[in-house]
Amino acid sequence: MTGHGGEDFLKFQDAEEISNVELADAFEQMWQKRRYHELLFIIDTCQAVSMYGKFYSPNVMSIASSQIGEDSLSHHVDPTIGVYIIDRYTYYLLEFLESTRPGSRKTMAQLFEICPRHQCISSTGVSTHLFRRRPDQTLVTDFFGSVRTVDTSDDFLHISPKSKALERSTDNVPLSRGHFSHVTQFLGDQLDQLKIPPQPDKTSLGSEIERAASAAFLLVVVMAIIKSLIG
Repeated sequence: MTGHGGEDFLKFQDAEEISNVELADAFEQMWQKRRYHELLFIIDTCQAVSMYGKFYSPNVMSIASSQIGEDSLSHHVDPTIGVYIIDRYTYYLLEFLESTRPGSRKTMAQLFEICPRHQCISSTGVSTHLFRRRPDQTLVTDFFGSVRTVDTSDDFLHISPKSKALERSTDNVPLSRGHFSHVTQFLGDQLDQLKIPPQPDKTSLGSEIERAASAAFLLVVVMAIIKSLIG
């Protein structure tokens, strides 16, 4: 997270803000609804440490770019547009992550050291008391750039279209087509099988409405003429 920060709050685009209590409660709701297993929270803003001070949910590791009372400063200016384009902590974090490969053995303890005070011009903060594993034994790729390992097998599976039960084959005989059943996966295929009653033609329906309106108008005109003659 990044933005304009102060003690115990973070501001987005000078319009919306969130407090450290609200953020802590949001993470707790995520934990109760099983939205995460382990969570890494990184914030680069002024007085960033104050934003994780109220966390109480398990398995959360937090990193902040500055202490309470400190500012988080920008790194460099883009001469073309004349504004600062990246903050110091974010710059060194990206530099570290871009050199980390999927099979890397770099740990979170190494990531904690990426921006010492002489580079960030602020003191970074780390909170690991809610995290169950040791940072020096937790890989960076557990959170960034990981690759899933896929295990393949030469075993065959018998799929019964009646019981839908899986039965592992004991021989290496290729399965016949009769062992498989088809399941419609796309909505278009399902719609083709539905019997949708014919809908009234919009053109004919419009014509009927126009004729009824014309008849009603003509009736009103006739009644007005008769009234004027009688009167």
